[in-house]
Amino acid sequence: MGLKAPAKAAAKITKGVLRLMGRGATTLPGKVAIKMCPDIISKCAKGKKIITITGTNGKTTTTHMITSMLRSVGYEVITNVSGANLASGVATTFLCEKPSKGADPDKIVYVLETDEAAFARIAKDLQPKVCLVTNLFRDQLDRYGELKHTRDLIAKGIDQTSAKIVLNADDSLVASMGKTRAERSTYYGISFDTMAESNKLHPNNSILEASSDATFCPECKVRYNYEARSFGHLGYYECPACGFKTPAKRFELSYDASGNPSDEGFEFNMTDKTTDETVGMNLKIAGSHNLYNTCAAVSAVTTFLEYDCKDGEEKLFEKACNAQDKVEAAFGRMEKIAVGNKYICILLVKNPVGLDRSLSFVAQSSDADSLMLVLNSNTADGKDVSWIWDVDFESKVNDLPQNIYVSGQRYGDMMLRVAYSGRTVDGYGSLEYATSLLKCALSDCPDGKCIYILPNYTAMLDLRGRLVKDLKLKDFWKE
Repeated sequence: MGLKAPAKAAAKITKGVLRLMGRGATTLPGKVAIKMCPDIISKCAKGKKIITITGTNGKTTTTHMITSMLRSVGYEVITNVSGANLASGVATTFLCEKPSKGADPDKIVYVLETDEAAFARIAKDLQPKVCLVTNLFRDQLDRYGELKHTRDLIAKGIDQTSAKIVLNADDSLVASMGKTRAERSTYYGISFDTMAESNKLHPNNSILEASSDATFCPECKVRYNYEARSFGHLGYYECPACGFKTPAKRFELSYDASGNPSDEGFEFNMTDKTTDETVGMNLKIAGSHNLYNTCAAVSAVTTFLEYDCKDGEEKLFEKACNAQDKVEAAFGRMEKIAVGNKYICILLVKNPVGLDRSLSFVAQSSDADSLMLVLNSNTADGKDVSWIWDVDFESKVNDLPQNIYVSGQRYGDMMLRVAYSGRTVDGYGSLEYATSLLKCALSDCPDGKCIYILPNYTAMLDLRGRLVKDLKLKDFWKE
């Protein structure tokens, strides 16, 4: 037994004390346990069925989707619901969350969001059955360094496991991890025909020039040629030097590009190329980036079901697709909250591509009454906020809501960025004034309309905590 039992007891006591104080208790119990028993994660993970999700954007939403889908097909799922994705958060999940009484041990699965750097350290301890990598975008350069380094961290973690790896084919950095791991790699992404048609129909709106994140082949240092793009550096690429290109996808998403892929309920198709099965689906969480998250979730769930279903069960892909119907937005990610007859929608943004996609979504939203941008620069956010200047405000600014508010520790930086785009703000102030600004916006907001709030990480946690008190919302750990 060793130190595991005392560490587990200490974690539970820590959680109990924190909950009495009204705190979420998502990381400190795990920190205490790791201090007492450094190998606590490997001890807890031994023999368990585990799916890990890592990458830059979409981890929490995709983890939430996978969790919901597996529960709807009969699994008991344990997950780090708050997105606490460092080793301490993972340890807390193992120690403080437990299956319901009488749960079938064969139907218990752990779905764990993992920070990119943390994944390199704990993948060996976790020994997951499936590893999903969503994408790699420039994010917190003061912490992660360049993207190739982040890719190498994830690859290091993967190489310490025997897991099936599910990779975003449209992301050249992510897809490159499959080159020397072909026998256990599965790829997903948007179909070429859909992407090419979207490029023709929406050249100035939905389609961006390739971002500077990954426009060059990491091996040859030669610029990729692109035949089509979705956003950022995602698309159909080929290195003219070594020939590395978008790999063939097993799981492919396609849709009518003449519609608005940001709308909730938007219709699209998912195809499993190995069986030629195609399933019609509806987007459950609004935002075109959630097409990628949905595709990733279906791909990971299908891959896991194939591993876990030993009885030769058929139509697992269709089963995974149909399970998506139960999905709802995760905490702080496209989370829509009713306040009387009005709404608040929180969209976490933490890097140039994330903010660009969220601004595009708000610009296309018919219910948008006002926009609040909340910018912090704590360690968890990244101290450097110069990334806001890499976001294309200018092409969207005329379609954004009439009223724009800014808040957070770095509200001055955001005010200046908005001003350079040609707009002025209607209200501003440090984070202490955020709820006052929001109440002002709510009083002017017509019934049925929505205030869209775009905070980065610690701003989102702080603001949502204030909303719990001021608007009587539930804490995420009570939901």
